[in-house]
Amino acid sequence: MQTEHLHIVSLHHRNAPIERIGQLHVPEERQELFLSELKSQLGLQGMAYLTTCNRVEFMMVDEAYFCMGRLQQLFRAFEPSDEDMRDLMATAMVLHGEDAARHLLRVGAGLESMVLGEREILTQVRLALEKSRNWGLAGDQLRITERIAVETAKRIFTETDIARRSVSVNALGWKAFKEWHLPKDASILMIGAGQTHANIARFLAKENHSNVHVLNRTVPKAEELAAARHWTWGNLDTLPSALEMGPDAIFLCTGSDQPVLDQMASAHLPEGPLHVLDLSVPSGVDAEFRSRPQTTVVGIEELKPIADQNAEGRRAALGDCQRIVEEGMADLASRLQQRQVELALRELPTLLAAVRNTALGEVFSDELAQLDEDSRDLVDRIVTYLEKKYVSLPMKLAKEVVMEQLDKGQS
Repeated sequence: MQTEHLHIVSLHHRNAPIERIGQLHVPEERQELFLSELKSQLGLQGMAYLTTCNRVEFMMVDEAYFCMGRLQQLFRAFEPSDEDMRDLMATAMVLHGEDAARHLLRVGAGLESMVLGEREILTQVRLALEKSRNWGLAGDQLRITERIAVETAKRIFTETDIARRSVSVNALGWKAFKEWHLPKDASILMIGAGQTHANIARFLAKENHSNVHVLNRTVPKAEELAAARHWTWGNLDTLPSALEMGPDAIFLCTGSDQPVLDQMASAHLPEGPLHVLDLSVPSGVDAEFRSRPQTTVVGIEELKPIADQNAEGRRAALGDCQRIVEEGMADLASRLQQRQVELALRELPTLLAAVRNTALGEVFSDELAQLDEDSRDLVDRIVTYLEKKYVSLPMKLAKEVVMEQLDKGQS
């Protein structure tokens, strides 16, 4: 179990258009079966999958090198056209070993995000790896790497200036929403039920907004988001009728490559003021809808300049962030080697127990039979004590050797 066994295939906002990233999106309800089959087809030891509105990350563990042939096999699972396959092969970022691990630590800390230092990505990384563990796909290496990624991100968020001043699209969007000063009973329509919606939902619930209706293509997801807060929910197919009810505000964040709120949607709305918070990439609101009378739209286009201005103050902290990332890399190497030692020695307790049973039950059975009960009990306790010590001491010594080798490598 070594860092070099980690491989990452990444498409994100810097190396691919949103439409290309969207081609690799797998709906959550299909992910377990899809990834299980993909892991088997690729012959991987471990696999996890992260998908957001502007990022797709395939995190894989295998002792064999992840070559271009396996990359092509991965993309074939999404049934691209020949032209799309060429584009995917040309644009995908493929990382191995320390480069892959460092990339994952940086992604988890928001250092590779569209908005520098955003916190939401850490939750998304953690949940992606957690799901893979629950599905039996991740394995020890990804489990340990996840722990280091989370610890590293938390250090960066608490020990550096990267978290000062809000640059999170969610936080800035919520700030814009609050500036509309809508009453607590205002009718709010949420389109979608993903992680961003869950974040906004927490804000709405905290501010005691009670008249919220959630629409999503997958109804159980909408119900999960709404039911606990005593909101209503439904299928996205009912969007026209929901618009006809005349919401005071609409929040949407979708991965659709086509606007959800367009001229046709506008035709279903009654006259009157409307506030729209659109955190979709690309925008979920088209120009015709924006031109609707008494309509205020705040989207990524409006929020990004504010985020960029706030981000300037964060960039000075990048040196400190990188130092913490490198410390995380050293910690990861240490923990992986420690785990490798633990796995190598995991049969030791069984072997010692067998020796103990043979000694007491066969080799010295006659002598033990001649002892009184108290003496036999004393012998048994002494042997049990020695057995435990002979398990713990080799483990301790092996870990010390690992740490000594790591210290030599870093000096």
